[in-house]
Amino acid sequence: MSIKADYEFLFVGRDDNSFLENYSYDLFQEHGERSGEIFINLEIQNNPVDAEEIGAVIFETMEKVFFADMDAEPYTRFESALKAVNNVLAEFKSQKVSAYIGNLNVVVSAIVDNQLLLAQCGDAEAYLIRKRYVSIVSEGLSEEAEASEDVFASIASGEIEPGDFVLFSSTRLLRYISKTDLAQSVHKGSVGESLDEIKDVISTEILGKVGLTGILFSKVTVSDVESIGDEVDSATKSILESNESYGSSHRERMTGKFLNVFKKFKRNRPEVFQGGSGISQWLKDFWAGLFDKGFGKNKILALLVLVILVLLVGIIFANGQNAKKTELEKLDTVLNSVQTKIAEAETKGAYDKEVAKSILDKAYLDAKSVLESGEYREKAGLYLLQIEETRDKLDNVLRIENPKVLADLSLKRSDVNALGFALVGDRVFAYDSNGLYEIVLDQVQDPLTIDDEETVIAATGFDDRNSVVFLTKSGKLIEYKEGTMSFMDTEDGVFHKGVALEDWSNKLYILDSAGNQLWKYTYKGIKNTFGAAEKYIADETDVSQAVDVAIDSNVYLLNNNGDLFKFYAGNKAEFYVNNPPFTMFKDPKIIYTTDKLNQIYVLDSREARVLVYSKDSKTGNVIYTSQYLFPDVGDLRDVYVNPDTKKMYVLTESKILEADL
Repeated sequence: MSIKADYEFLFVGRDDNSFLENYSYDLFQEHGERSGEIFINLEIQNNPVDAEEIGAVIFETMEKVFFADMDAEPYTRFESALKAVNNVLAEFKSQKVSAYIGNLNVVVSAIVDNQLLLAQCGDAEAYLIRKRYVSIVSEGLSEEAEASEDVFASIASGEIEPGDFVLFSSTRLLRYISKTDLAQSVHKGSVGESLDEIKDVISTEILGKVGLTGILFSKVTVSDVESIGDEVDSATKSILESNESYGSSHRERMTGKFLNVFKKFKRNRPEVFQGGSGISQWLKDFWAGLFDKGFGKNKILALLVLVILVLLVGIIFANGQNAKKTELEKLDTVLNSVQTKIAEAETKGAYDKEVAKSILDKAYLDAKSVLESGEYREKAGLYLLQIEETRDKLDNVLRIENPKVLADLSLKRSDVNALGFALVGDRVFAYDSNGLYEIVLDQVQDPLTIDDEETVIAATGFDDRNSVVFLTKSGKLIEYKEGTMSFMDTEDGVFHKGVALEDWSNKLYILDSAGNQLWKYTYKGIKNTFGAAEKYIADETDVSQAVDVAIDSNVYLLNNNGDLFKFYAGNKAEFYVNNPPFTMFKDPKIIYTTDKLNQIYVLDSREARVLVYSKDSKTGNVIYTSQYLFPDVGDLRDVYVNPDTKKMYVLTESKILEADL
């Protein structure tokens, strides 16, 4: 049996935030029924720069691979083409620092003989309307893709019958039209009329822009078969003449035809398209048998009951539609208020950051509620992105997209797992749990083993002795001085265990969060040893949650929630952080300052960012000013700043990165 496929493309709505395109291509003139035809319905959001190129790459890759081997099974050809598309998109992502190429909503399909194959990603969907029943044939295809790196992960396949209508949409169309209305919109004789009626139904509901592809399958006439070899489809011809390598339709409406003479063959793959449900078959049988033996009282009663049931279903459906419409109007109002709040926050943030933060927090909750409702997900997602961008703007976030790599420690040890920096005068060292790496200009010197049995957890440059001192997990101090590693002692024979180490003048400070104390050790040069431990925290301040310490004559402690404490002479000072950042700390690890710096730097490790606070000499407080974000570098381990060159250096697991301040 021969089947003809008439198709048209249509764009509905207006939206400048996404790129939509429809593509089709076939080689029927060269290869006849074996070639088939490919269709792509595509939307790319949030990437206006690369969207058109990505769309062209997807189409050209599908075209090249799918039509490369006409003797292969259609399923194999389609699968190979999708794998090639996944590889091309993966390569495209690898060229981006953030690996982000936009939100892709795509249906890719092929029709060969009487077989339809398709794959899907994002919110794009494919529908089969058969005998007034609507099936979402793309449902579940993108579930496996969420757990993998591939854009397209699954393929659906099935046989097409005369009278079938297939609809591809760049968004989830059933948000805006019911299955019943969708089925009723399809006219057997015209794809254009069907798409126009669908447009009329959804245009009042839809907020953005939607790309639609409609395909109507029907039996082929004798004249169709005789003429197919004598003519090239005019729409396809105009495309090929304009650009032989690019077969996209840049019209809102384009009609094309292709013919396939179907041959019966035994399938070895399961069908996914079904002709009808058990309920529909029961209704069909009931209607056929209702009057097969006359028109009696019982059948009149049954007919009345059936009419009542139909009326009840209609009432319930109408109420559901009204409730749905009311809910959509409510969500639309919420999104409009979110847009207003974002604009208001941008204005307020110039002079009242606290108020702006409160407004943005409310806008975030509102947009999140719409997103979780399942409706208007694209628009809600865009507003959530705008909220984050507004927060970044008000927080003066500086993204260091391509930081300079000053040094790569892994060139010396492939398994390096760096912990921090140690600075001694003008010398810069990095260290891990058992290795010390000196950085000379941009060269890493051969690493030195600290100790074969001890595990280092912290270190500091001890300027008073021109050495590096390491704190080990077992509570010992090891000094590196003049090329030699040696253990250090105290008068009482033991050091307290701790989580961080800092020096000031001839003193070392060990932060003992488990013991709720900061211990001070004074080096006695004459005796070549440290004195006994002294408690630095003289008041009742709780420092059990502290993770790091920095000193500039005042002592600063960083808590694991990002709070800062300031001490002078052992007592906690009144200390405030003015103009605090919007974004809370996720993993604060390091606080860094010196007496030569007018800033305090706090490193948020997992977020790969460094927050900058200016010291206020009049009040003694600090003022949040900015933050440096290092995307896609992994966890940050430590930070230091050269006040002379005005450069910041951060340490990752294996590299030292440099950024200008």
